[in-house]
Amino acid sequence: MSSKHRLTRSFRTLSALLYILNIAVAIHFTMRARYLDVLVGSLITIICLVMMCVAIEAPTPVVSRLENSKIGESLFTFRGRYIVDLLVSLFLFAMGIWGIIMGSLTLFLIFGIRFLGVKQPDAFNEIFRQSDIESHSMADSYTLEGTYDTEATER
Repeated sequence: MSSKHRLTRSFRTLSALLYILNIAVAIHFTMRARYLDVLVGSLITIICLVMMCVAIEAPTPVVSRLENSKIGESLFTFRGRYIVDLLVSLFLFAMGIWGIIMGSLTLFLIFGIRFLGVKQPDAFNEIFRQSDIESHSMADSYTLEGTYDTEATER
């Protein structure tokens, strides 16, 4: 197995583990049985379950349904996952000390994945799909040689 595949498998496993821990913190938060605590904890649990399915790309019926939905297809891109993870982290920060720890770890993981994208673009592209917006902006900004095209920014 190549190092790229081990790296992507490691990040997928870490993401799934992190989402499971986030779910545990959110469920624990709902045990306070106040309306907003139950509402926020339930929403974060559902979001983390969906994102865990996206991260591990299983079960197939859920993933295919997400891929075919307008909102779901953006969850498979880095930008979509970054936004969702940022939202989850912000809510986790309000869930006591374990929420702060898990929110920090969630942000740390998404920044680690971005760092992976800079150092290992092939592994990054294996984890995430490119959205239409990202592919158009990259095509407009970069020439085939990989140098910055100043003509594209002047438009």
